[in-house]
Amino acid sequence: MFKETLSADRGSACWKGNEYSFTTGQFAKLDRAYRRHCGPTAITNLVYTLAARSGRTIADKPENVFRRIARIGGRRLIYFNADFMKVFGGTSDLLVPFMIRRSLKEYGIKGFSVSGPFPATTGRICRELDRGSILYMEVHRHPVYGNHHMLCYGYSVRDGRLMLRMADGWISRIHDLPAGEELFAFCTVIRQK
Repeated sequence: MFKETLSADRGSACWKGNEYSFTTGQFAKLDRAYRRHCGPTAITNLVYTLAARSGRTIADKPENVFRRIARIGGRRLIYFNADFMKVFGGTSDLLVPFMIRRSLKEYGIKGFSVSGPFPATTGRICRELDRGSILYMEVHRHPVYGNHHMLCYGYSVRDGRLMLRMADGWISRIHDLPAGEELFAFCTVIRQK
């Protein structure tokens, strides 16, 4: 993975200015305390971003949107608010597209297709971001994040290295994350129809 040669002048930033980056820390102490909740956090960021891009505002507070999205995942057995022995809990990698579709429908966000998950290869990442897609990334055994879900809004290439423009759910700003071979990942593609 990530063996392709990248030209230095490539980049994608069509979402710049409409990106949201709420964090898991903002939602961790809500209700009975949320655990392994990076999936609902990433989908909350996605809902706000797509609404902003569509010229709409979400009238509800981010905490209430997060709760609603977590309930959507919980009712469909896609999200489990648990952390059993650091193995069980969180959002299902394979079922997350269903949770995303239902969350977008819940907030009346139309005109976007959701497909995947796919292996997150350099070619797929760059191709989809060049098309103006947003990627819901699922990383495993990452040296910093471990197993984690987050959003990718764009990319740039610096010194031959692919830098992903991320809302990682850990810090409240968009930042660049270097993609490398240590990143075993899947991505779900959210694309305007």
